[in-house]
Amino acid sequence: MNAHSIAYRFQQGLDPALTPIVLLHGLSQQGDFWHPLIGALGPDYTVLTLDLRGHGDSRDLVHDYQISTIAQDVVELISQLGLAPACVVGHSWGAAVALHLSAQHEQFVRSCVLLDGGAFTPANILALGWVTLDELRRELTPPPGPFSQAQLEEHYLAWVEPEERESVMNAIARTYTPIGQDPDSAFVTTIGVERHMQVLDAFFYYNPDDDLRAISVPTWILIAVDLPKSEHVSKNDDWDAVKAGVTAKVRGKSNIALQHWYGALHDVPLYWPQRVASLISHAASKEGNNSN
Repeated sequence: MNAHSIAYRFQQGLDPALTPIVLLHGLSQQGDFWHPLIGALGPDYTVLTLDLRGHGDSRDLVHDYQISTIAQDVVELISQLGLAPACVVGHSWGAAVALHLSAQHEQFVRSCVLLDGGAFTPANILALGWVTLDELRRELTPPPGPFSQAQLEEHYLAWVEPEERESVMNAIARTYTPIGQDPDSAFVTTIGVERHMQVLDAFFYYNPDDDLRAISVPTWILIAVDLPKSEHVSKNDDWDAVKAGVTAKVRGKSNIALQHWYGALHDVPLYWPQRVASLISHAASKEGNNSN
């Protein structure tokens, strides 16, 4: 379905007493990314997923990829569909959208969940002074492809049980577009490298710290921690450093719960959908608070 040219999918839940859930995907992904999680949430919840501006079926909108613009897209859709106040959930880049929306448009939000993103962004890395903008941009430039089906499966299924593989591959299917005559021969990202970099360039200028100070709705921040890195933070790893810095940012904020999930991968909604669904269900419950 489509409104204001933003492509979306809407599941009307069986229990109207439950808080609606709005799911915002990460950079280069699209709304289907959330399919394993929606299955874990079950049919009782009303759930809205979007192809955010620049992505999926919304990729041909005007190329304004500021976090504030994308958050406004979501606000307008929440308002149109009568979903406020909602539990707003974001992953990675989409978590920054969720944070900004929840801090600056709190009348639309009951609670907020940030999944390995949002509370730390490339702007925080640049603030460390360890790398320049050009260096970080080169580091974050994605490989152009094309990718074979085997390469995609190797990338996404390395940690997936056999019975979950079909669900994961269905979730990322629209993230890639086949090229050539044989649809199974090679794939490139649907967003494309050029548009990916346009979104990323806008993202470099979003520093979440003001929104973290301003947010007043109950908020859960989940940080995925690689097990090999769990004993100490490398002084030379910029992402480790900015993740570690979140603790100081939220200290004293009684509405924010910070959780570190050891052994979780960055795409935690794909790989641990049941655990993430439990967290979101707690955040969406009318009795929910910011306790762990």
